[in-house]
Parts: sequence; structure tokens; C-alpha cells
Amino acid sequence: MIQLGTCDATVSDGARDAYLKLVKTVTRVDLKDVRDGIDKLAFGAHAPTAQQNMSVSAIQQALKDIGFFPGGQADGICGYRTLSAIRLFQEYVRTVEKQPCTPDGVVGPTTQAHIQRWIDNGQRPEWDPTIEQWKTGTLGSSQYTRWLALLSKVKAKYAASPNRMLQLVNAYTRATDTKKVAEWDFDPKYMHLVGIRRTEVRGKFDDVFVFLIKGLAFKFQGSTEPGSTESERGTPFLVQGQHDYHFGWHQRRYLALRPEHLGTGKGVLVVRSKDNDQLDDRDLDNGLEPNYTINIHWGGKGTTFNVNNWSAGCQVINGTMYLNHKDDLIDCSAFVARNNKEVANTPGKTRGAYNVLVDLATALSSDMGSNTVKYTLLAAEDLGLDPTLKQELADARARAGTLLR
Repeated sequence: MIQLGTCDATVSDGARDAYLKLVKTVTRVDLKDVRDGIDKLAFGAHAPTAQQNMSVSAIQQALKDIGFFPGGQADGICGYRTLSAIRLFQEYVRTVEKQPCTPDGVVGPTTQAHIQRWIDNGQRPEWDPTIEQWKTGTLGSSQYTRWLALLSKVKAKYAASPNRMLQLVNAYTRATDTKKVAEWDFDPKYMHLVGIRRTEVRGKFDDVFVFLIKGLAFKFQGSTEPGSTESERGTPFLVQGQHDYHFGWHQRRYLALRPEHLGTGKGVLVVRSKDNDQLDDRDLDNGLEPNYTINIHWGGKGTTFNVNNWSAGCQVINGTMYLNHKDDLIDCSAFVARNNKEVANTPGKTRGAYNVLVDLATALSSDMGSNTVKYTLLAAEDLGLDPTLKQELADARARAGTLLR
């Protein structure tokens, strides 16, 4: 069995140390300071069996060859990116091929058999042509290109006439991971995550996130609004616009997106609501402040419950469902956990759809060269610049509602 931390017998102590240094460099946290649990890598030797006899490096090379780990290294260490590549492959087998396969990141006999089948048949994921068109700049009209076009329209709108919040962003003079409108960058070479903040019903898990990568568009469900906070300064709302994010540890427990320049004095900009959990124009009188703790992280199973204390300003993504690259509604409710305690203590329970976002952003992007995720937070009214996308998003929300009641 191969899982997080499994190493081939040929892996040296020096190679393990080098990997730990790489994890520290990428996440900005020494692994020894991460909380103990299933998300903390602990090295262990691979013990092949008759049913699962492929080495870690063979699994890594196979995942590279079949398209789920394009920039990965066959180094014999099942690290975090290898884990993501395994889960991404398992999820594809489960949802696109409709074959029994649990996306738990463990290579046992069933997953090895599926990998071997792909190798023997010379299979590649059906999104390969789209990615090739993305690489060559020949991608035609699609949800991916239309979302990028919408983002460019939104930039033009606010460059010409910034609202009061964006005027404050433009006037902010200190270092921050929040970008002035003129700096918003929608180059396809980046991964883009788009959050759409609704105001019809506050404090609910009713927002949609769109993840754009290599010509593909995936949709997730969660909330862009903060829940409760213990801060006397008030509830923090992430400001509208674009922010630079990077993978790191959420509460030193599991991987999430964090402001890119963590630990260097920067942060993303927030507005504090002093007297309630709503953001209104008078809150802008207090100005903006940087915050290093506004992460994009897992928000649990995903229901119609209130946000409550899930998020002190963070952007949260739930685990019950997502819409894949074909816009199919994918149900993860059979194995998604309610909370981190259940992930740790119940075999077969995972973070569900949230893992798909993590896996796309770590495994499928492994040849993109940049670990930056450009997160753009829109207001719902911005969708009026593309009525077709607005309707498609409304349809997506309605379909998701069938699983979230």
C-alpha cells in the first residue's frame, strides 16, 4: 500500500531531508511544526505485496505518463503532490469512467489495477485536447475563455469607475497581496479562482467559486462571507478584487491557500464591520487593514447551515459537491466528512470536493512553474457584464441545491 509518506527502499536520508526542506520552502512552515494527524507526512518504507507490487517511483512515473502529474518527479517519495496526483486520478476514474474507486490517496490493489489498465491501453484524460489548445493559445470559446473575458470586463469597469472600496485599495500605500485595479492580471498562465459574493442572504454557504486551470473550469460551493469573530476590531470582510494566494497550512493542520507573502509583513486587505456581520458603506470609514489569516480553506460537508464560526473572514469551500470540467454535478456526499475530527478518525472519510480543488492546483499544475493562485472576489452584480455566465451560474447553484438541502 502506498500513501502519504511512503518511500521506496532506494530513497536516501539525504533525499528525504531535501524533500522536507522543499515542503518548508513551499508552505513557509517547518513540517515538524504542523499538527500531528493524517495530513502530516511521516516517512515509512514501501512494502510491496503480490496485489500491490508497483514501487512509489513507478506509480509517480505512471501518473506522469497518463497525464495526472505532468511536472511531477519520480523520486520515490509519496509527498503532497504525489498524494494529489493519486487522488485526482482516483476521482477521474470514479466520476468520468464511473468505476469503483475511492479518492482517498491510497494506492492499493484496486487503484494499481486502474493505473495499470490506463498504461496498458495508452489512455489519457479526455481533457487532454483542451489543455493542448490552452498551451498553444488556440482554445476556442468555452466557459474558461468566457470567464477570463468577464474578468477583463470587470477590470475595465472598475478601472474607469472604481467604487469606494476599490478607491481605498488603489490609494493603499503599504505592501499587500491585494492588487490595485490596474494590477489585476488575468493571464492564462496562472491558475485563477473566482469567488462570487452574494448579498441576498447573508451568512450562508450559498456562494460559488470557479476554478480556472489550463483551459478547464470547475465550480465549487461555499461562502465568501465571514462568520463570527472574537476580534474587538470587528468582523473582517475580504475586499473586492484580486489577491495573490499560495499553498500553505491552515491552522497548521491541512493544506489550504494562504496570502502569498506570508511572514513578510504583507497580507490581504480587509474591511472591519464594527457593529454587525454585514458590510455597508459606513464600514469603509474605518479604512482598510492588512490581514495574514484570511485563508481559502475547507468549510466542512456543505449544508444550508449558517456560516457561524466557520470563518473569521476566510473564504471557505465545502465538500459535498462540485461541477467538473464537463459541467457535470459530482456528488461527494457518500464519503465527505463533517469536520476534521471525522477525517482523522473515520476510515474512508475525506474532505470531498475540497480535495479536488487542492489536487487540481497541486498535481495538474505541477508543470506550470508558478504556485500562485490569483483569487478574484467579485460582487454578484458584476455578473451582469455577461448574462449568459450569470444564468449558467444560477443554474449551477440550483443544481447544487439539490444535494445541499
